Amino acid sequence: MPLTHLEMETISPDPEVAIPDGLEGTWWVAHTRSRNEKILARELQQLDIFNYLPLKQKITQSRRTGRKSYSTVPVFAGYVFLNATETQRYRALSTNRVANMLFVAAQKQFVTQLRSVHRVIGTDTEFEQHNGIRVGEWVRVIGGPLEGVEGQVVKQLGKLRLAVNVDILGQSVLAEVSAPLLEAIDKPETMIESKRNVATHSGVSPQNRNQLS
Repeated sequence: MPLTHLEMETISPDPEVAIPDGLEGTWWVAHTRSRNEKILARELQQLDIFNYLPLKQKITQSRRTGRKSYSTVPVFAGYVFLNATETQRYRALSTNRVANMLFVAAQKQFVTQLRSVHRVIGTDTEFEQHNGIRVGEWVRVIGGPLEGVEGQVVKQLGKLRLAVNVDILGQSVLAEVSAPLLEAIDKPETMIESKRNVATHSGVSPQNRNQLS
């Protein structure tokens, strides 16, 4: 559910007002249950727990009618930032909208980073959320013609590419991709069968398995 104009107007454009000093608690990152960011932020506000939820406007266009619709969505999907005492942290968890809570070790640096994000989204500067995908990570494409494709990030000729592997062949197809369209996933289990299984499927006797090496 998008924020109303009134709600948007209550968010100060000044980073030091939106994320003030002198809060009595400790900064935490709440990893929310699916699509619970705004609801959690509202409930934390009702519980008098300071929280920060950076937002951006999203424009979608209907394929059928061509009409555009506007909504306000979190910049970092699945996360709400809160400053809470230990008692308040337990209250936040009791909302049942938090999957887990991440402790922020570098508190001052975290505040600086949040203020920088707030400064960016508070201007007319165009921006994209970037998930910090690194070379070697396993990812899934979340948009565009390759949406749903999974593979490993590699770099070739200075460009980011997605290696879509066929493990049993030891080969892959490389496709050029844009980092903002990627989300990190767990490394999949290998699809290469062990020599023991290959031997069994090939009808090779246990005594002759070593010949496969």
